[in-house]
Amino acid sequence: MSNPPIFRTIREQVVHRLRDDIIGQVYAPGESLREHALSKAYGVSRSPVRDALLQLAQEGLLVATPNCGVRVAHKLDEQLQPLVVDLRRRIEGYALEKAMANLDDEAKALIDRRLANHRKSCENEDLPSIVKSDMEFHQAIIELSGVAELASLWQPIIASMMLHYERHRDWMESYKEHEKVAEAIKAGDTKAALKALNANIK
Repeated sequence: MSNPPIFRTIREQVVHRLRDDIIGQVYAPGESLREHALSKAYGVSRSPVRDALLQLAQEGLLVATPNCGVRVAHKLDEQLQPLVVDLRRRIEGYALEKAMANLDDEAKALIDRRLANHRKSCENEDLPSIVKSDMEFHQAIIELSGVAELASLWQPIIASMMLHYERHRDWMESYKEHEKVAEAIKAGDTKAALKALNANIK
């Protein structure tokens, strides 16, 4: 049975679009974002843009300063990186174990689609697309866990790590890391999947 369509409010659509643009480096670190310009660019009123800016500031993608407006955040502080990596590994590891307990052909097909999208992005060396497809691959693991509450915990962590994504010199290395995770998942090998997942999250 097919899943029912998911409808987003205008605010949610703006949050999703702006988050993708920030992580995809459409906006540079430190760049000022203005409600009027964004509302014009996205074809919406200023109210959902204002709400989106507030939410993304809470997620750490933006920095709001009184009397100075909102700017794109800079790369995560190196001192915080180990903590954030550990939190992400714990959340995704938990999600993966839950997902593996209920793995079926539909779940495997979702993993295959997300992996294929990431491969295409890496082959094209399209950084905004690479970042988006990378996130969507890991999001599939969160979705397949069946634990709805994980998404709200995971989203700000993954977003902060993906901000100004530059870890690989050869983008196909990223694809190969994700391929190892996918192959272990489809083989039903939880231990190997966790090992590959932890190796990918750095």
